[in-house]
Amino acid sequence: MSQQSTEKKSVPWLLMGLGLLIPIFIVGMAFLAAKSDAETKKKYDQQHAEIAKKFEKQKNAESAIKSE
Repeated sequence: MSQQSTEKKSVPWLLMGLGLLIPIFIVGMAFLAAKSDAETKKKYDQQHAEIAKKFEKQKNAESAIKSE
């Protein structure tokens, strides 16, 4: 009889522990995803600026050739 009552007491603690850990895990993953997204956006903006600069140089070179 004492084993049965011990098993019944451990199940709620396990469920409460999971009930706390699962939201903490989800929030942690959300912060990790947001951080990764910010880094990716920063790299993308940098690449976009480099491509725009190259395009502007190419456009200026073509206009200089046409004006000659």
